[in-house]
Amino acid sequence: MNHSHAVILAAGEGTRMNSSLPKVLHLLCGKPLLWHILESAKVVTSEQLIITGHGAELVREYFGENFSYLLQEQRLGTGHALQQALPKLPDQGVALVLCGDTPLLESEILEGLIALHHRSGSSATILTAEMENPSGYGRILRNEEGNVKTIVEDLHLTPEQTQIKEINTGTYCFDLQALKRFLPVLPRNEVKGEYYLTDMIPLLIESGLGVEAHLLNDANSGLGINDRVNLSWAASRMREKINNRLMRQGVTMIDPASTYIDIGVQVGRDTIIYPQTILEGNTIVGENCRLGPGAHLINTHLGSGVVCHQAFILDSVLHDEAVVGPYAYIRPQAKDL
Repeated sequence: MNHSHAVILAAGEGTRMNSSLPKVLHLLCGKPLLWHILESAKVVTSEQLIITGHGAELVREYFGENFSYLLQEQRLGTGHALQQALPKLPDQGVALVLCGDTPLLESEILEGLIALHHRSGSSATILTAEMENPSGYGRILRNEEGNVKTIVEDLHLTPEQTQIKEINTGTYCFDLQALKRFLPVLPRNEVKGEYYLTDMIPLLIESGLGVEAHLLNDANSGLGINDRVNLSWAASRMREKINNRLMRQGVTMIDPASTYIDIGVQVGRDTIIYPQTILEGNTIVGENCRLGPGAHLINTHLGSGVVCHQAFILDSVLHDEAVVGPYAYIRPQAKDL
């Protein structure tokens, strides 16, 4: 971990989101897309470097000075983005290259990727996945021995290659010595006029350096968020994980599918949550509470034994055994109710 550095590519505008907000700042279960991948990266790397572009000031304002930033003024592809980071990276160790719009990549997956990279002694290790419908993704081409030969972007696939189901997720682990040697000479793609990071792979292989692939067990974990349909799907998947974790910790949910809880919300055991309940922000709920139906809490702290149904509570503190609702609105800064 001490010799691992994460570079998160977060410069894209995200035009398919059809929004004035940078794509990586769109919220998923209460936190920006970029926040989720940074949390995973912090577990397995000693330093995190964010490559910004569109909305750079907004990204920096949200995440503060706990991270390093570099501005990609001209957005000429993923290879060009990573080139901006080279002067900030040490000469030895590994660089974990991540996309800022892959919020479902958990730290355990990244640990596995880095572990395989070290075991194999390869110059690069690619995180791959097999998809029934791989359209739109670059494909992993392997030789007769099953070793990685190259990555072909979807735009350049032959009809035969479109049948390949193993895709490139856009997440890599690079040996820094190899990265610093070959990234500066990355060729410019003649069709798009950009520098594809995927073109690093044949450069490494042609020079006799090994390239490995780490295949995901769950392909969905590595997918990026390109539009609001993807965002909705990812939110549903993440909410399910949040709710399952809380239920295993002793919280009862009458209908988990209609219960919306942000990541980071705390709920005490033996609390019962009824349908159409929403818990957002820095909300903390004590033990033996009864929430809902129709409770909506934002940045609110509840003691134990609180009953709250058909109520909206914002930025407030409720003591033990408080009863709120039905049809109540508790205004911000209310305390000791």
